[in-house]
Amino acid sequence: MRILLPVDGSEHCRNALRFIASRQALSPEKEATVELLNVQHSIPEAVINALGLDSVRKASQDEGMKVIDAMREDAGDLDVRAKVEGGEFAPVIVREADHMDADLIVMGCRGLSAMEGFFVGSVSAKVISLTKRPLLLVRDKIPAGAMRVGICVDHSDYAHAAAEFVVNQREFFGKDAVFEVINVSETEETFHQAVEPVMTVFEDAGVPAERVHLKGKVGDAICNYAGEGKLDMLVIGSHGYGNFRAAFMGSTAMRITAGCEVPLLVLKA
Repeated sequence: MRILLPVDGSEHCRNALRFIASRQALSPEKEATVELLNVQHSIPEAVINALGLDSVRKASQDEGMKVIDAMREDAGDLDVRAKVEGGEFAPVIVREADHMDADLIVMGCRGLSAMEGFFVGSVSAKVISLTKRPLLLVRDKIPAGAMRVGICVDHSDYAHAAAEFVVNQREFFGKDAVFEVINVSETEETFHQAVEPVMTVFEDAGVPAERVHLKGKVGDAICNYAGEGKLDMLVIGSHGYGNFRAAFMGSTAMRITAGCEVPLLVLKA
């Protein structure tokens, strides 16, 4: 599994790295390659002219490597690679994910108190809007051991994509992980219409999964369920490029993101 983890030296990034290291410890037979990417701010042309391009590049590289080297102690037995780039953070992250053909982008997130800020222009929100690669947001609370993973489904195409990712990367969640296919609806008929196509993906792969039927307002029902300690990770989906952020604002997905403390895996259809 190829994982891109942008780092800035913060405790949130350290938590994300610790989480990935814990996943590797659970499945050492399926080695993950993790690239720690530090993005340096663009340097004004006047500074480059005054100091020289080579000097500026070296200073940026040195500063970025200091950040990365300080985090290596949290990497455990991970196969870690380092890279320093300059430019606008989100586009650089997305470009590097494409360059290395990342299976997953992992980013540290500050948790509930910062979620409003997340949606008004953070790097994470911009990365989500620019990439079609899976993105995992890791909160301050990180699960240990095998996880109970909730895959939130409706009638959209993303549900199938989410199930495919989960079964193909099953080891990432731990040998004894438990998977739940969750739908919030008022009737049994609507519930089964949403859940059964996704259950087929799990059944065809020989991966056990449980059906979970919740009722009420979708975002509230899912957050309450996760908040009761029944889930260690949530998987949700979005619908492609461009207008993602606008669609996210005020949506069920935003309610889930803002209201749940567990790590959140966002997948595009």
